[in-house]
Amino acid sequence: MDAKHWIVGLTFSLIVGWIITRLFLELLRKAMKLGEKPETTKKPIFLSAPPWLTGMTERLFFTVLVAFGTSDVATTMVAWLGLKLATNWHRFKGNTVARYFGFSALLAGLVSMLFAFLGGLIVRGDLWACLIKCI
Repeated sequence: MDAKHWIVGLTFSLIVGWIITRLFLELLRKAMKLGEKPETTKKPIFLSAPPWLTGMTERLFFTVLVAFGTSDVATTMVAWLGLKLATNWHRFKGNTVARYFGFSALLAGLVSMLFAFLGGLIVRGDLWACLIKCI
């Protein structure tokens, strides 16, 4: 792993992953005809992190784990998505449309994790030859 692998892998994971995940989420919600996101029933006590920051942090963390060949990283990614879904499941009580927003966010999370995984493989050098051929 040299510097160019890290630069290209992290750029692919963080920047390209953010753009594609955001486009995917917008197009999915448009196809599902969800409209505007519903408001929560209660005012939050604490401010939450913006979704783009959470996504960037997740992709950075999992890209590094994949790059270093950490065992069971795919299982950890799925467990993380499950934990995020579980913590937000009761956020919109009584609002069935909110569940569709949660499902679309789960699918966008899978797309985001795919970019983290591929970025880690680029850093590790496993996808480097394929990437160079595509360019």
